[in-house]
Amino acid sequence: MPVNLPLPHVKLDTDAQKLLVALPTLESRLPNKEPEIHYLRRFLRNRNLHLILKIYRQFRSRQGQKRPEADFAVSQAADVYCEVRYKIEDQKVRELLGILSKPHMQALLFSHDKIACEDYEPRIDPIPPNMSDREEAVIKIVRLIKNNEPLGATIYLNERTGCVEIARVLHGGAAHRSGLLSAGDEIHEINSQSVKGLATDKIVEMLSETSGSITLKLIPCMKTNLGRKTKLKVRCLFNFDPENDSHIPCKEAGLAFKMGDILEIVSDEDSTWWQAMKVGEVSKPGTPIPISAKIIPSKHYQESVEVMRRLKLREAKNPPRSISPCRYSPRIPKQKRLRKTMYHIVQSGVFSEFDTDEIPTYEEVELYRPRQPLSAFRPIIFIGPPGVGRNELKRRLKASNPNHFEEVVPYTSRERREMEEDGKEYNFLSREDMENQIIAQKFVEYGEYKGNLYGTSLESIKSVIKRGKVCLLAPHTQALKFIRTPELRPFIIFIKAPSLESMKSTRMSKHARGTVTDGTQPMKLEELKDIVELSSRMEERYSHLFDATIINDDLQTAMLDLITIAARIEKEPHWVPAGWSYA
Repeated sequence: MPVNLPLPHVKLDTDAQKLLVALPTLESRLPNKEPEIHYLRRFLRNRNLHLILKIYRQFRSRQGQKRPEADFAVSQAADVYCEVRYKIEDQKVRELLGILSKPHMQALLFSHDKIACEDYEPRIDPIPPNMSDREEAVIKIVRLIKNNEPLGATIYLNERTGCVEIARVLHGGAAHRSGLLSAGDEIHEINSQSVKGLATDKIVEMLSETSGSITLKLIPCMKTNLGRKTKLKVRCLFNFDPENDSHIPCKEAGLAFKMGDILEIVSDEDSTWWQAMKVGEVSKPGTPIPISAKIIPSKHYQESVEVMRRLKLREAKNPPRSISPCRYSPRIPKQKRLRKTMYHIVQSGVFSEFDTDEIPTYEEVELYRPRQPLSAFRPIIFIGPPGVGRNELKRRLKASNPNHFEEVVPYTSRERREMEEDGKEYNFLSREDMENQIIAQKFVEYGEYKGNLYGTSLESIKSVIKRGKVCLLAPHTQALKFIRTPELRPFIIFIKAPSLESMKSTRMSKHARGTVTDGTQPMKLEELKDIVELSSRMEERYSHLFDATIINDDLQTAMLDLITIAARIEKEPHWVPAGWSYA
């Protein structure tokens, strides 16, 4: 028979000791309840329990002897908070707001009010009358202190059970900070008011309008292994506005972001909607209320949405011809045809019709802090349509500091001309040797012009880096997938064309000459239109790979922007794909 050992250095409460003595008898009568009885034994021997009981008895013995200065410290603190929250420019006000928003301070004020009103008698709430079919369900009573901030949880109606459940608890919100709510908990009452039969919108309204003390009666979720928490930093490769997404479970809980924003993913346990915060807002000094996470589309969900969008665009542009009765069954509606196509794409494990690498979603990143002096500089890659001026900007950047910036010497199979030096204007190779190196994938880009091969080798880029210089390169956009690697760690700058009207005034008025042809004729209006259109298409397709964008409207202004960016790359911290900073 188990022996009840005394607690060291703690005076046992008499009532708790009586229960401990009765446990062995209870265990012999209930042979199938050993785990529950062992739990009770550990609970009744807990040091904190006996300290709480000691405090409770002291309050009982002094009941009515002293009256506090105020009975409602929580509401008074809330009034003070609301009164001064807009004066955060004052250091003392920011400090006060930070103190009042801490969970421990809120719990202290709540405890003060309970003791002031002598409302510390234990109460056991009755089991809801609709629990007859779940007699063994555990009822959990949760009391939270909620100031003028969202609760930080989303709810949904479980159509199978008819109960309102917590869908997710947003990281950093009031619910998350309390540690008392979990995804899957069933909500049955809010401040003693039953929510059975109420619409979810009505329940959300009740929760949002309630401030101060809020009491929830729940049935806790018994599921285990609900998912994992994470703290990934990612760069957004697309724009998202929750107001424009019809499938988001709660628009108010959605996080709007733009391409290039850096987010911290704090939870990816939901396969459809992740929880995230903008990195610039995490742990921001002087923030009175801790910023809670919001929901964003997961990588898989965004890929699915983009695939469906592309399928619809393709069907709209190329509708099925009616001359082939076997092409699609007339009994299958259009939406089901699309769903079936999506099923085959996902079922195969890859997006067979659309490569997922070309569907930009998120890219895991880390903060790269350049260490001085730098041992290796990041290459600067100029991307832009022919004729926009990227080669001119590259040439001027090199001329600004020839000992620091260096262009890559390209390779060619043509014959060396008089006055040309091998390794200066070009590296000259025979056509056979160059073709062999192309097959061996030693060139990041190559092409043929007037029967001769031209290309840029990977080794040429590495040699410039090894010499301790900044490599300057202006490749074709399709070469980016070979250049944008952890080995080279390039910084990609998009030279964007200005508007057509601006191009007319800056190019045609100054008789600028094109680079696509021999460059002997001034640029024509059709050439300018092609530059603007190609610039727009390049930005639409590759903008998620660009680290910076310069609009080449005025050459002097664009050059100043370029010099500023080049200096920041070497001195200031910036976000790079994960693993690059240690490559």
